[in-house]
Amino acid sequence: MENKKVLFITFDMSGYYDGVHDELKRRYQTVDYYNTAAIKFKYKNAFQKVSAFFYKLFTGKKLKNYYKYSQVINSIGGRKYDLTLVIRPDVFFDSQLETLKSKSDRFIAYYHDSINNIKRKKDVIHFFDKVYSYEKKDVANYNLHFISNFIYFDKPADGPDSTVDGFSVMSNDYRVSTLKKLAAYFQKHNKTYEFFVMNDGKLLTDDLVTFIDKRMYNNQVVEHIKKARIVVDIHKYGVQDGLTFRVFEAMGFRKKLITINKDIVNYDFYNPNNIVVIDENKEIDIPASFFDTAYEEVPAEIYNKYTVAAWLDKITG
Repeated sequence: MENKKVLFITFDMSGYYDGVHDELKRRYQTVDYYNTAAIKFKYKNAFQKVSAFFYKLFTGKKLKNYYKYSQVINSIGGRKYDLTLVIRPDVFFDSQLETLKSKSDRFIAYYHDSINNIKRKKDVIHFFDKVYSYEKKDVANYNLHFISNFIYFDKPADGPDSTVDGFSVMSNDYRVSTLKKLAAYFQKHNKTYEFFVMNDGKLLTDDLVTFIDKRMYNNQVVEHIKKARIVVDIHKYGVQDGLTFRVFEAMGFRKKLITINKDIVNYDFYNPNNIVVIDENKEIDIPASFFDTAYEEVPAEIYNKYTVAAWLDKITG
């Protein structure tokens, strides 16, 4: 264990970075962790609330977020760090990022969303000593450093026998039409599936997919993946092309994958026996052999490159 002080800040609504936090604690003497997605905030008084209203009216920015994330700054106080790693630094105001940078010898960020999806990411690059991104276009356009997402859990033992052919969970947006097209294909070919669509606060009904009105957290997602033979990944095509965590969940649990992400064929773990790429604009045609054959293990030397440990080796190296 290294005698270093590390500050780790995320915006994690699902639990993807819990494994990173655990690995950091295994490596370093002191690790301070803040998940900004979990921070609660209430205005202290009417003046603060009115000020926030007019600030947003004239600037378009939420002063509430400044107050909210100031809790992180205040909690840190006068502490100094050897390394600070920030996920989603765009949620902070510039002055807050300047304060965080002043408290750390090395200031690093990771983007698991594209700049096309969250524009402010471009505006905060200059604060950091190094910015890593899973989006290859952003790496090329903004001189960032490429790294993919990762398998956020330890390699599991063999689980129970699969009870359904396919599993997917996603938000209710423009991608649902593609998921419904795949659901119709599964029905036509007598394949079973659990395709969930999150529609916060309102429960809808549909013959092809199952709408749910609450977020499905990672512990729930994992239980569904264990029961499925195939994981379905429909990323935000047209918005970002980095490989989602769904891809790495499939690899980690040794499940086959149906994806619309065409760039996946350029990764070293790609195996057409395990991964089928479909086109959201064309009729779906999946070889019968994909359903009939067993999953082929990813070689250990490749698999290990996508673990939390390997990811941190690169980020902190």
